Order: sequence, then structure tokens, then C-alpha cells
Amino acid sequence: MVRGVSLKRRICKKTLQVRNAVANRYACDWTGPPAIANGLSPTAETAKVKPFQEIAFAFPRGSHQEVFIEGILEYARDHHRKWSYMIAPESNSVSITQLVGWPGDGVIAALNTPAEAKCAEGFHLPVVNISSALRRSPIPRTMVDNRQIGIAAAEHFLERGYENYAFYGMKGIEYSAQRLEGLAETVAKNGLQVRTHLASPTFRVRGSHWLGQQKELTKWVAKLPAPCAVLAASDARARQVMNSCRELRLHVPDQIAVLGVDDQQIICEHTHPTISSIARNNIAEGYAAARILDQLIEGVYDENQDHEELVPPHGVAMRESTDIVAISDDRLRSALVYFQQNIEEPVTVSELCAHSGVSRRWLEYAFRDLLGESPFHYIRRQRLKHAKRLLREERSAAINVVARRTGYSSSNQLAKAFRAEFGMSPREYRRTIDRSPEHRDA
Repeated sequence: MVRGVSLKRRICKKTLQVRNAVANRYACDWTGPPAIANGLSPTAETAKVKPFQEIAFAFPRGSHQEVFIEGILEYARDHHRKWSYMIAPESNSVSITQLVGWPGDGVIAALNTPAEAKCAEGFHLPVVNISSALRRSPIPRTMVDNRQIGIAAAEHFLERGYENYAFYGMKGIEYSAQRLEGLAETVAKNGLQVRTHLASPTFRVRGSHWLGQQKELTKWVAKLPAPCAVLAASDARARQVMNSCRELRLHVPDQIAVLGVDDQQIICEHTHPTISSIARNNIAEGYAAARILDQLIEGVYDENQDHEELVPPHGVAMRESTDIVAISDDRLRSALVYFQQNIEEPVTVSELCAHSGVSRRWLEYAFRDLLGESPFHYIRRQRLKHAKRLLREERSAAINVVARRTGYSSSNQLAKAFRAEFGMSPREYRRTIDRSPEHRDA
């Protein structure tokens, strides 16, 4: 049973009366915690049923959180919920600790500190946690699958032939540890290890703490062997790695390839070179959080179920910081670069051999030795990954257009290969992209 969410003690009768009285006084334009201790006296006249439910957003605001909120709004539309939303004015975030006594109906919160988790455990309203900063959550939680993020990063780098790996994350932060775990376990299967550098987290830390971290990071980056693939725990941390490379005059991606997490456009698109990043399925995360909160509010949440729901990431949003093939053999590197440059053409294994000036037997051996699969399987897998990306990012593109742009002669040919690889057709995949996790592909 989930601690802190028992429906029996969720909202006592007196709390409900006070909440409705204050809510009636402040209506739906409430923008900050009112002074609930001002002597407001609940009466039968003020304790009216509100025409809407007020939901507080107690998490930092940024580009990927804005998309997360879209998922919440989509759930409310789909289920005809009359929800009003509280977001702190003139602030990028509000902590759940600031909402004690708030007369709303529920909270979607990022519990990043033990103090916030303790507050949420005994909170007077239903709360859903959307943060994976802490190892355990005392209340229901939905979050991105952080181990899968590490696995996706490893696969992205392994496909490019990297043998040196590094991770830049944060001490004592669970999502950072899980991303490292997924990365390390995956590259270990190829007999490789990961160098790590962990900085102190800066949640709600004021001052120039980042400047000292940057100096220590630069010392660490200077010792990395080149070429090296670096996964940073977030896009902001990836930008720090880029800053260190610039200071050390290390070329990105030739010497250091950098991959972030969250795909925040303001960071990734406006850093030179641009930063590749693992995109989360923020809409599905928001949709799941809203669904769980709705169940808590309505008193139908199953407390005996696993109260942690994982949402798989979308995958790598490719940009300049990892746009390279780190293969020492010139012939194999030439074949891979040629394929990547012509991924939307029906390139064959024979064409790769001709372009690189090698025999088919040599290419088969080189692929299996360095990439762990045959050229045929590599080509098919990369085409299907590209098809997934197009289906996700170009929603108006017809399936037959996606087929042509991934080297398939027809939509039927693409559908057959896609179903064999992912267990569903391209149309089914597109329908499930931005839905709740139980309806999504893994």
C-alpha cells in the first residue's frame, strides 16, 4: 500500500469545508498561497461545490515541462475534466512545501528533496510525483524510464564505433544514477567501461555554485582519451561539457562527442555546435500524471498496484555534437558515413562494398567484429529507426512517403519490416506516440 495516499485520511470533513470556503472566496484566479489562517470560518453557505477543480503545478518550468503540461491538458480534454491550474506568478517554480494549506483539489509536483518528499507524504491533498531525483517516492510517481535513456545513449554511441565512454552526472540524484547504470551495463556487454564525474546537484541552490563545478569539470574532461563519447545527465550538464571542450580547444564531435537528455531546444539548438539529446515523451508523462491524479481525486486509485509508472523515452534527437563515426578503420568508417548520408535511398550491402573498395566478405567480418551485427541487419535497423523518427516528427507525412524516405519501395514493404521489428504497423505506432503509457509502444 502506498504510504501517504490512504483514501481514508485523504481529506477530512473539516478540511474539505475550509478548502471550499477559501476556494469560494478566491475563485479561480488564485495565484499564490492565500493566508488560510486569517480566521475564515466555514459555513454552510460558503462550503459550496466548485464548478471546477484546482490543480497546482509544483515543478520547475522549462521547455520540456511546457510539453509535459500539454499532456495534462490533453488528458483533461479527453476525459471532460473541468480543471483550473495554479502556476506561481513571476517564478519558474513553486515547491510543494509552499502549498501547505492551499485550498485546491490536487497537486502535480516534482519532489526533488527529502524535505519535499516528507511534506508530500502527509499532504492534505492528493499529490502525484513526477520527479525521479529521489530513490523512493512516498506517493504515486510517474517518470521517464531513466535506465532506458542510458541504454539508448549507449546504442547511439556503439553504432558509431566508440570505445571510450564517459558520464557526467550528479551525486545522490537517482535519475542520474539510473542513466549511468543503463549506459554502463550496455557498453559492458562489449567489454567497455565508463569514466564518471559527478557534481553536486543545484536544486534550489543560489549563487555561483556552477562556476566552481565548471572548473572541476574542465580538469576531468582534459583527462578523457580521444575520441570519447560523453553522456551528460541533462542538456544543461551537456552544455557544461561543451564549455569545457571549448576552453580546452577540444573539437566536438571529432575528439569529444556529447549527448544530453531532455531535448531542450533553447539549449540544444543555440549552442555551437548544436547538441544531440535524448528526447523524452513529455506528453505521455503528463498524460499519465494527470490520469493518476484524477484517480486519486475521485477515490478510485488502486493502492495495491505498483505506484511507479515508467514512460519510455522517444530516442535520440540527432544534432552536430554526435554527428560522426568514430571507427579507426578508414574503409569501414567510409561505408558507415556513406550509408548515413544516403539513409533515405535504397542503399545495398553491395553498394557499401563498392563505395569502400572492399569485398563483401571483408565488410561482413568488419561489421560483426566492430558493430556486433551483419551489414544487412545494420541497414535494416537504421532504416526502421529513421522511419520511427519520421513518423514521430513529421506527423502529416503519408506512410508511403515515409517508406520512400527510408529506402523501401512501398508502404507494404515498410509495414512488414516495421511489424517484424516493433510488433505493430507504422500507422499503429503513429496513433500511440502521444498517448498514455499503457497504450504506448516500448
